[in-house]
Amino acid sequence: MQQKLEVYKEILRRLKESNHEEANLPGFDDQLWTHFNSLPTRYALDVNVERAEDVLTHKRLLRLAHDPANRPAIEIRLVQVHPTSDDNSTDSSLQDSPSKEAAQRKNLHPPPAFGSSPNLEALALEANKFDDQDGDNSEYADSNFFRPTHEITFSTYDKPKLLSKLTSLLADIGLNIQEAHAFSTVDGYSLDVFVVDGWPYEETEQLRQALVKEFSKIEVIP
Repeated sequence: MQQKLEVYKEILRRLKESNHEEANLPGFDDQLWTHFNSLPTRYALDVNVERAEDVLTHKRLLRLAHDPANRPAIEIRLVQVHPTSDDNSTDSSLQDSPSKEAAQRKNLHPPPAFGSSPNLEALALEANKFDDQDGDNSEYADSNFFRPTHEITFSTYDKPKLLSKLTSLLADIGLNIQEAHAFSTVDGYSLDVFVVDGWPYEETEQLRQALVKEFSKIEVIP
């Protein structure tokens, strides 16, 4: 409980300092604590405190899921995975290399909401290795390496084997799961977060439509 409380306080502090509109609403402090308290301690330990706004996204999706008309509540975004062992020192001779523009574009996206797993670490290291080898051919590198990485968050009514059904759903539309985090709330709802690749486009609307279509085929809503 102490660890959960410490993370809650840090998230609250960051949201207040950033002057986030929702954080200034009456009763927000209690609502945020209710959110943390409804989820297992593992959620607080895994969430990236530097991305405090992601907690608000999770809070919003869980709230939406209480209405059957909104299930599943889905959030999709592009994310960028960075290796923890990344060397920030860059040779000045590479600053104007043809691959610089592609690298900058890939660095525009936020990191995943939760801590990086070995799978994500390997994916990020692969990206860096490819850039080092093919930095003199940015067009080739951009088209052949840059596989968009998406983070997909589901919230719905929790049921047995829900995680298994969701992973099968993602596989059915050709997505490769690099990381998954599944949480159940004390009042019977789920928050499932997947980091995936395999969707060839950066845009998210077509991916959302594909997910909704597949979701309708599985009985996860009571």
